[in-house]
Amino acid sequence: MIGVLLPTMILTGLTMSPGMDAILPWLVTLFQGRQSARTIHFIAAISLCCSFFVHVAMVLLAGPINELRSMITGKFRSIRSRP
Repeated sequence: MIGVLLPTMILTGLTMSPGMDAILPWLVTLFQGRQSARTIHFIAAISLCCSFFVHVAMVLLAGPINELRSMITGKFRSIRSRP
């Protein structure tokens, strides 16, 4: 998801810049105008922000200490596996 949204945001951001017409005139044609590039840029930005907040919420709800430990070491400590 991030591999699609970030390049899309970069390309639509370049499309919105009038100074890029001389270098990359095909971008305006690709996104069918500056207004649709703005709309796509906005949707991609909102999608990235929502994705970020959902992932942070999932980590907080699952227990941040255990989740951070499993991200760093690769070992998830279950309550049942304690001695």
